[in-house]
Amino acid sequence: MDWDEILDELQDNLETICPKCVQCGYCCKHTPCYYGKWDNEKQQCIYLTEDNLCGIYDKIIELEKDIPKSERMFGSGCCLNFMNPERLQKLQNK
Repeated sequence: MDWDEILDELQDNLETICPKCVQCGYCCKHTPCYYGKWDNEKQQCIYLTEDNLCGIYDKIIELEKDIPKSERMFGSGCCLNFMNPERLQKLQNK
């Protein structure tokens, strides 16, 4: 098994480590990702939409299509799930 296969297998099991993203936008209100830019006035990434989605999601997916799943911006689950008030609120309202 090569490293890419190991990383892909780990990625397939990440949901047990990182729960599924519920698109609460908390990560984008905490700090911008590698592709993002901070808006000091709004205190969030400039690409975060009103419905808490990434406004450049398709562009990022295209840019990262050839890198291993475990290194991609999207698809690994929630990166800020512990005591995330916006995530907890969204889950409670489901």
